[in-house]
Order: sequence, then C-alpha cells, then structure tokens
Amino acid sequence: MSTIFKKVLYVGPINEFGGIGSVINMYSRHFDELNMVSTSSNDQRMNKLIHFFKAYFKIFYICVTNSKIKILHLHSAAKGSFIRKSLIGLTGKLLNKKVVFHIHSGSFETYYKKAGIFQFLIQLILFNMDSVICLSEQWKHFYQDKLGLDNVTVIGNPVEIPGLLEYQNDTNKIQLLFLGKICDHKGVFDLIEYLRFNPFFLNNQIELLIGGNGEVERLKQIISDPCFKNNIQYCGWVQEDLKVQLLSNCDIYILPSYFEGLPVSILEAMAFGKPIIATNVGGVPSIVRNNHNGWLFTSGSFGELDSIFEQIFETRQLLIDYGKSSYVQVSQYAPELIQQDLTNLYQKLIPIT
Repeated sequence: MSTIFKKVLYVGPINEFGGIGSVINMYSRHFDELNMVSTSSNDQRMNKLIHFFKAYFKIFYICVTNSKIKILHLHSAAKGSFIRKSLIGLTGKLLNKKVVFHIHSGSFETYYKKAGIFQFLIQLILFNMDSVICLSEQWKHFYQDKLGLDNVTVIGNPVEIPGLLEYQNDTNKIQLLFLGKICDHKGVFDLIEYLRFNPFFLNNQIELLIGGNGEVERLKQIISDPCFKNNIQYCGWVQEDLKVQLLSNCDIYILPSYFEGLPVSILEAMAFGKPIIATNVGGVPSIVRNNHNGWLFTSGSFGELDSIFEQIFETRQLLIDYGKSSYVQVSQYAPELIQQDLTNLYQKLIPIT
C-alpha cells in the first residue's frame, strides 16, 4: 500500500448494515494498516450520542498527538450523519488537517431541499472542505450546479470481482433477487404489490428472493398471503457464503428504489455477471445502461416492468448478453482501481516530498 494511506484517518461506521459499512469494510480488507475510528455502533445497548462523542474525542486526540495524520477522510450519509461528520470536519480544519468529505447518501438532495434556511450552512460547510467525494457524475452535477461547489471529485464504491461463471437456467422460470434494507423507500413493498397482479408471476414464471434487515415482520406478514404461492421468499440478513450463493443462482438482480447513491448491491450483482433491473435514480444510470446490461424504469412506475418482463421471456438470450456486459462494466470498480483514485486525490492534497 502507498505510504500516503498511513497519513489518512478514516471516520465512519464499521461493520454497520448498509452501503457505507460495506464500503469501509472493503477498504479495511484491501488497504493494509487502515487508520480507522468508528462513529457508530450496532450495539443497541450503546447510547449513540455517547458513542459519537467518545469517537469525537478520540479523533481529536489522534489529530493532536499523531503528527503523521495529515488527512481526515469522513464517510457521511445525510441528516444526523452529516451533522456529526460536519462537526468532525470543522474540527479537523481548525487542527490544520486536510478534510475529505465523502457523501454516500442517495437522499442527500432531498435532505438539502428540505433544509430551508439551513441550506446556506450546508453549502458553507462543504465549501470549506478540501475535497467532497460523490459517487457518480450525476451526483457531481448536483453538487456543482445546485450547491455551487468546485471541490467535487467522483470516486466509486469498490467491489470484489470473482471469476465469471457460465449462466445456466433450463427452466421457464426466472429468479429475481433483492438485497438491502426492507423499507418503503427501497421500493420492495411496491414491487411485491406489483407482482401480485403480474401474469408471469401468477403463472409461476417469476420468483422473488429477498434478503436484508428492516421491516422484516411486515414483509413476512405480506408474503404469507396464499396468493404468492411461496414464490416470494425471505432469506434473512444475507452475508458471506449465502450472499455468494444467492448472487450466483439468481437470474436478475432488482432494486426498485426511490433514491440511491451508488448501490453496492448492484455492483456486487454485476460482479457476478447478472443483468440488472433498477430505477433511474441517483448514481444508478452510471452503472446500469438501459438495454445494455439491464433495464431502467421510473421510480414508482411499476407498470413499466410489464414490457421489460415481456422482453425477457421473449428473448432469454438477453440475460446472458446483459450479464456479460455487467461483468465487463463493473471492472472499473475493482478495489485496486479505487485505491489508485484515492491515492491520486490524497497526493493532490498533500504532495509527497
């Protein structure tokens, strides 16, 4: 690993369910000797505010006592996460550190629009950071055009890329896979309601597997309806070997979200050579090209899926062709390439002498 990474202190959630936790865990697996302070805990017994202030003072202590640390790399979502990372970032600037503010949230635009008189404060904070990282060119345009920032850099989320397996499915059935938080804004409940009336689903030609945390009991109650004929299954929180098994065996990965940053789950599915069905939101169009490696539809407009499924069942070869395109396209998110992008950014902030 480049020696410049030893000069960076990473701040964000460790082992947290969700996108930011997945990205940081990927960093920790591929970047040796990662300097890291976690600002949140999965332990429900731990008061979140107490945990944060413990982390804050630990970061302050490291910045004051460790002269090797030159950069704070903050991983942030929106709302409370943004406020907490802003406090750390402004403290870092007062301590003469370079600060990289890495925004992962797919709902940041909504958060900004609802901020009212505090929009100026959000702009001022990000303007004073040394670099703001976003996840796609679409998001870069938002930060530049709406917030007027000129310090924005696009760096994607890293994903491990296994060898491509040959696609096999000799049945007349396709298996959809959804992995993520089970909640309304991910669109999974609306997807289930759509499938209730889809003719291919009613003819037992579509199966949906769901993995994740969130509103699990609500999900279980809905899919217990006999009309779903066991063609919708909940797989629990999916990690390690089970995730590999599900991604290997599914035909299509589906993510019907109402907003997204750059979904790690889509990148992971692409790394397994899967075609994608997803909504045209956030950074999704930067990785899912319509009629190339998948299909895009308007968030909330589930009727648009009718023609997509008709196309799929009419031309099954598309699953093979689009899956191969996914695998080729995801290569730009290999960990070593993301590491190089970060190296280039850090070297601009603190040139090695």
